[in-house]
Amino acid sequence: MHYRLPILLCIALFNCIWCSSHPPGSFSKHIKIDQFGYLPFGKKVAVIVDPQVGYNASESFSPGTGTNQYQVRNWTTDAVVFSGTLTVWNSGNTQAQSGDKGWWFDFSAVTASGSYYIYDVANNVGSYRFEINDNVYKEVLKQACRMYFYQRVNFAKQPPYTYAKWADDAAFSGANQDYAARSRWDKTNNATAKDLHGGWFDAGDFNKYTTFTLTPVCNLLETYRMHPSYFADDYNIPESGNGIPDILDEVKWELDWLTRMQDATGTGGLFLKLGADNYNSSSPPSTDHNPRYYLPECTSATLTGAVNFALASMVYKSLGDATMITYGNDLLLRAEAAWNRAKVTTSNFTTFETACDDQNIVSGDADADEDAQKELVIAAAAYLFEATGNTSYRDVFDGLYTSARPIAYYWWGPYYQALQRALLRYTKIPSATTAVVNNILTVKAAQNDIMSINDYNNTTDLYRAYMPDDQYTWGSNETKASAGLDNFDFVTFGINASQSALYMEVGESYLHWFHGINPMGKVMLTNMYAYGGDSCVNEFYHSWFGDGTPWDNVFTSLYGPAPGYLPGGPNKNFSVPSISPPGNQPPQKSFREWNTGWNGTMNENSWEITEAGIYTQSAYISLLVRAIANRQSSALPLHRITLTGERKETGVDLQWLVDDVSSSKLFNVERSADRVHFNAVGQVLVVNNMLQYYFTDASAEAKNAARLYYRIKETGLQGETHYSAIVALQEEAAKDKIKIYPNPADAAYTLAGYAATNAAVELKMFDVSGKTVYYEKWQQAKGYYVKNISINSLSPGIYWVQINGPVKTGRIKLIKR
Repeated sequence: MHYRLPILLCIALFNCIWCSSHPPGSFSKHIKIDQFGYLPFGKKVAVIVDPQVGYNASESFSPGTGTNQYQVRNWTTDAVVFSGTLTVWNSGNTQAQSGDKGWWFDFSAVTASGSYYIYDVANNVGSYRFEINDNVYKEVLKQACRMYFYQRVNFAKQPPYTYAKWADDAAFSGANQDYAARSRWDKTNNATAKDLHGGWFDAGDFNKYTTFTLTPVCNLLETYRMHPSYFADDYNIPESGNGIPDILDEVKWELDWLTRMQDATGTGGLFLKLGADNYNSSSPPSTDHNPRYYLPECTSATLTGAVNFALASMVYKSLGDATMITYGNDLLLRAEAAWNRAKVTTSNFTTFETACDDQNIVSGDADADEDAQKELVIAAAAYLFEATGNTSYRDVFDGLYTSARPIAYYWWGPYYQALQRALLRYTKIPSATTAVVNNILTVKAAQNDIMSINDYNNTTDLYRAYMPDDQYTWGSNETKASAGLDNFDFVTFGINASQSALYMEVGESYLHWFHGINPMGKVMLTNMYAYGGDSCVNEFYHSWFGDGTPWDNVFTSLYGPAPGYLPGGPNKNFSVPSISPPGNQPPQKSFREWNTGWNGTMNENSWEITEAGIYTQSAYISLLVRAIANRQSSALPLHRITLTGERKETGVDLQWLVDDVSSSKLFNVERSADRVHFNAVGQVLVVNNMLQYYFTDASAEAKNAARLYYRIKETGLQGETHYSAIVALQEEAAKDKIKIYPNPADAAYTLAGYAATNAAVELKMFDVSGKTVYYEKWQQAKGYYVKNISINSLSPGIYWVQINGPVKTGRIKLIKR
């Protein structure tokens, strides 16, 4: 990944930098490439354009169309590594959807790692720099995932977990806010106060909506399930290095909030929404002192909880960590409690509440319509059946699945993403009903004409990521990313397998659109200049990074917004067409970078174009990971592998459970010291119908290394491969064998540890002066343990926790809020 100079200095020195390190010629923004770069064996096509219609129609560009007049050149040496001839798009016609005409330059033959640019010989101009290597998107993924850290509510963002310019104290943690939110229907009654802290800001507003968590939670968890080894534990968040991928730490922050939304009801159902009753937000978020209110239980919220908890239970248990297995078991109980509550409140899934949100708590309408709630029932039934094996869930699924819109309408488009994955997951459950499985797969297999290989083969879109005009509406970037995901689903679930390579090309093309191959020539992520972007989104709608704040704009404000946010995208239905752009533009150009609301005369409604959202972000992250993983590995058999391990004096004992081995050949056990570089340490052959396997790593490393990571590489009968989730094992004496969560904590925290023998365990807590403020001693049986510690009597501040027993830990820092 190439890194840029600080952006203002970079602009000032642009001509000098270009001439000294990129000879010869000058830059042309009409040569569109993925500004980050390409995977070595991915499809690589530059799009060269001549604008005809829209805000940039006056910008003319006539590329060199003669033989071999386009080149790929090495950025450092300027050596020509490839030459080729442009292919005209659609006989030279103007694309109505973008207002541009153009050409394609295919340089897929360039696979060697390095830094490059595209060069137009006739015009003596070049493109932005780009990279080709296996890790080209590593830093992009990290920054995109860190968006969720910035979106955390009730959590301080402070160095070293962010630069000082994006630091802020914990927001909405004051009186009558998230720790003591009151009912929207009884705002002055403190008896209605509930602790509903945690979770993420939903979007550019500071509210939290239970129903809106469905897409981000399911997208992120399903993507992790498919490709666990592509998520790292080094995103520089407080939980980094705890042996759990940081994206799962982030999702857990959201899930923990959802558990409070469930606990607060006392019924197993979930509250619907939490937020303010006015639009008078403040920046930064910690300065916003608006009281916060919740909307009570509603059927759509309860069913959303059932889906999220059921899926999450399987993911967290798959980590093999004792604490996470306990957590996953709790989530499963919560999923079943929500399901049972919903059966009652919906009269056995026949009557649904659709008018719970009266908009007194402002911004988004958290209600879901009847069709959407029926689909929540279907998704919950699929995941609960997979998680429990209870056929009563299968019976509900089988009875309702044909009413799901992808099946009922025979249109598997870029919507209902959580539902789509649940439908496809059902087809991989060994005891699923065969006729139902076949019907689902048949419908999905017939979707090549829905933003897929038919449009790709017909070169429908100049920018190679086709969506019909009707999809360029509010939140089109989520829709665009979802269209790419729909193509990867063919590969992941083994549908139309002979066309897998083509589906991967299509999915990758949607990714490249976000990285600069679009009419705006923009990386559709904020402030990515330090991570490889040359022309990025500089300004977007967000209450923190709003108009006139120090975080307003990369170039014109003191700090600019944090990196990695994905705005909503082009919207041809923008409600203020007199503002042009984005009004009165071709659909793909219905975009503008700005964040103005009320301008003194009218509302500019910039949020309809540039507001970010946790759901939009999740679709992009999923697309990015699946593009990387599908290009670097084979299609997944999607067997669920649950790996656990235990350290002993003789080495490491590993055990894994598999839900199906009918298409499996062997398992390779792989070990790593850094969770990145894995080596095979053993092989276990598959035995027919045997689902439980064992392996002991008795090597010196297994006995002596402070921390180790293991995963199972499964190889199928056709050579296809699949990796299990990674399990982390540290030596018993290691300080970080003791885990404390949450941290910061409020009235209590949970201590998770390991006792090497049956022995007395002693817990001490010290304040910053070294004074002992808490002491407890107990007899602990050998093995992993979890213990809740009340700190309600302690004042807010910094404390140190130390465990004495069979081993002695160092002091672990704990923050009491």
